[in-house]
Amino acid sequence: MPLVEAWSNTTLSLTSIYGMRRYHEGARLFSHVDKTVTHAVSLIINIAQNHLSEPWKVEIFDHADRLHEVEMDEGDIVYYESAKCLHSRMKPMKGRGAYYVNLFAHYMYVT
Repeated sequence: MPLVEAWSNTTLSLTSIYGMRRYHEGARLFSHVDKTVTHAVSLIINIAQNHLSEPWKVEIFDHADRLHEVEMDEGDIVYYESAKCLHSRMKPMKGRGAYYVNLFAHYMYVT
């Protein structure tokens, strides 16, 4: 909690943690934003990945509508405002027998 609050510069309350979500070769995540009330700030933790023939980048548009393609390694954490910033993985995961495992945490603003 201290790390995500420092990153967001605000007080947060944890609303959910879920995973391990395992994705397989060909997986995609279409562009979306999440629920404002429960997903104001989110994080992705990459738990495991294997057999990728190229990185499976998470694509996040910032507040100035600039695209950031983030390559994650095992153990990496990506913080983002999932209710405000469009995010996706539009390019299919590539690699014979490839898989990718993530854990997700979501937070709401405390007012």
